[in-house]
Amino acid sequence: FACFFGSRQGSSGDLAHPPRQDSGSGSQAVAMGADGHAEGEPPKKQAKTTPSPGKELGMTWGVPEGGPVPAPKPGEAVLAAMTYQGDDVPRGLLASGQVRTMRDGSGSDGEYFGCDFVRRDVLVTNGRDREFSVDSHGFTLTADKVERIDYFDDEQVLKDYYPTCCELVKRLTGASEVFAFDHNVRSKRLSDAKEKIKGGSAVQGPAFVVHNDYTVTSAPRRVRDLAMPPKVNDTLRKVLGDQPLIDPSTVEEKLKGRWALINVWRNIKDTPVKKLPLAICEGPSVPLEDVVTFEIHYADRVGENYFARKSSEHRWFYFPEMTTHEAILLKVWDSRGAAFADHPSAAGGGSGGEKKELVPATFSFHSAFEDPSSLPDAEDRESIEVRTVVFW
Repeated sequence: FACFFGSRQGSSGDLAHPPRQDSGSGSQAVAMGADGHAEGEPPKKQAKTTPSPGKELGMTWGVPEGGPVPAPKPGEAVLAAMTYQGDDVPRGLLASGQVRTMRDGSGSDGEYFGCDFVRRDVLVTNGRDREFSVDSHGFTLTADKVERIDYFDDEQVLKDYYPTCCELVKRLTGASEVFAFDHNVRSKRLSDAKEKIKGGSAVQGPAFVVHNDYTVTSAPRRVRDLAMPPKVNDTLRKVLGDQPLIDPSTVEEKLKGRWALINVWRNIKDTPVKKLPLAICEGPSVPLEDVVTFEIHYADRVGENYFARKSSEHRWFYFPEMTTHEAILLKVWDSRGAAFADHPSAAGGGSGGEKKELVPATFSFHSAFEDPSSLPDAEDRESIEVRTVVFW
């Protein structure tokens, strides 16, 4: 397999710190029917919310009144709030120039422009009784026992863990090449304490905004960036020098075939995740008319994420109590995703050229969330996601 080192420019960064919005509703455990919807689910009010002034960094919303709800069994769901964009935020698959922020070298964001962060209730199902695939759903959970390393030491992560991730992604996807190029370590407690990774950037908090890491524009651009000399924010610039991660003479040919961007997400604590787990929205359940393009302005480039407006079609899942010997493969772009096969911006690098062998899931929206079944004294989770670019 191919495994190389890259930059920290594509990270979700300070999405851990949106302005606080209250949903005004409680949480509960709900049994799910075979179709993935709640059995006897009562209609829920969608309370209007008003943007709070400024940012309340690292804000969480606490357990529901009355204490935690019972932990959901596989196939059951909890009712929890996710942070979406309000109805008046400009929507579209291409950048409007109105929804944006500035991000510094440590991964922290400045003021948000054009955003309206609102809290909306969704059902999040315990997915441990189901099989998911990267192609069909946009994510999968897999057992993956790894040797213990210090994930807060960049040198160990890059030397020992990146190759492990490349091998895992290659094995599960059948890809011919996998390049690891970025990673984030997340801990709310350590982020609040302004801790830094040894030899690297700041520890990030969990990202509490419903988002996808790339767009129809930024995904192929990111791959092309990796075929250029490292930029200012590239963490391993001192290791790579001016050497591109991907051979520039091959990148355009690679983009004509199928390629994808896939994250490897893992709990890095010795104990299972008990608080602030990762929730993932099934890729094909996202109506494209509810997508918002969010621009991230760096010192020397502009990146893009997708945000979303709430939709009743969204199907959310999570895997309670993940251990360090499990991993989620989370697809954040697929050039053969069916939803973008006919999109004009996908030509010459977005759709992979030929319209064949399409897969149902292009990407998967995801977010950290406050599990209402978490106990009040549960420890914050610590996690790592490694970003890979995959070629077939």
